[in-house]
Amino acid sequence: MKLKKWNRNIAINIALKENIILDIYYWRIIFYYRFFYIKNNFIPKIRNLLFFLNKKYNSNYDSLYLYKLFPKGFIKQIINITCLPSSIRCF
Repeated sequence: MKLKKWNRNIAINIALKENIILDIYYWRIIFYYRFFYIKNNFIPKIRNLLFFLNKKYNSNYDSLYLYKLFPKGFIKQIINITCLPSSIRCF
């Protein structure tokens, strides 16, 4: 799937296949990853994401929180749901 053809419905369908029901916390991460990639042409590191989330939402997220949201592996699942280029399968 091309990066430009991605939309919320595609993300929801992919997430459902991963047994994930997307809520606001997931969408924050999804949009951050997509925006960062489109702006910088590479996928952000987890520490960049955590810095952004903690600063923007005045929270105290850590990597354990991310792995609770994405139990089959944060990087694998977020890349698949966002349909970024390093995704193995995205349809």
